Amino acid sequence: MGGKIDSVFYTALSPISHPVSNLKLFTEKKYSFLKNITQLENQNRAQKNQIATLVSENEFLKQSIADKKILENLKTTYREIVPVHLAGSSGTFAVSSSLPLTGIRPGQPIVSGNVLLGTVKEVLNKIVTIVPLDSEKSPIFPVRTTSGQKGLYKYDGNNPMVVDVPSQSPVVIGDMILTEPSELFPNSLIIGKINHLLTVSQEPLQKAEILLYDTLDNSPENLAIITKP
Repeated sequence: MGGKIDSVFYTALSPISHPVSNLKLFTEKKYSFLKNITQLENQNRAQKNQIATLVSENEFLKQSIADKKILENLKTTYREIVPVHLAGSSGTFAVSSSLPLTGIRPGQPIVSGNVLLGTVKEVLNKIVTIVPLDSEKSPIFPVRTTSGQKGLYKYDGNNPMVVDVPSQSPVVIGDMILTEPSELFPNSLIIGKINHLLTVSQEPLQKAEILLYDTLDNSPENLAIITKP
């Protein structure tokens, strides 16, 4: 009699117990699957972090090698320099270096070889902001032409110019414009050449437009800040 009752209950409950058992098995498999996904995501995140670290270390190593080459190439030209690399631009340019920035201060020139490109604006943490020559904020400084006339470099009205040149020595189209030596500037950095006269020879002071030799917009190579001319 008991066996018959058990058989009846088994027959009656079998349609319920089988789905419940299957649901439990499905849930366990689902949990195991989700657990594996979480582990894979954690492993993937760790690998990404390792790759990012390796990329950063590789970039720093490449920059260090490039900086040493620039240092070797220019050490006979200037007493002290800090090789730098463009790090971004948002109106004013920013540069960084693998070397310490302790000797850098506002007003120092940034060059590519012997071509002047701008001056230091400020040093903040590991970034140096630069005022390019083709900026209204560029400082005014003494220059001369290859013919010997002396004047001042000035950026005004979207034009780089040489101004305040005495009329006794007329400026000549095609003459190169070079820096005059000062506390911060070495002698004879190339700025550009005269391509248009803005005054007539009768005026006491002459001025002329300059075609800049190069600009930071062109992303020139072998950049360095001269800390001691």
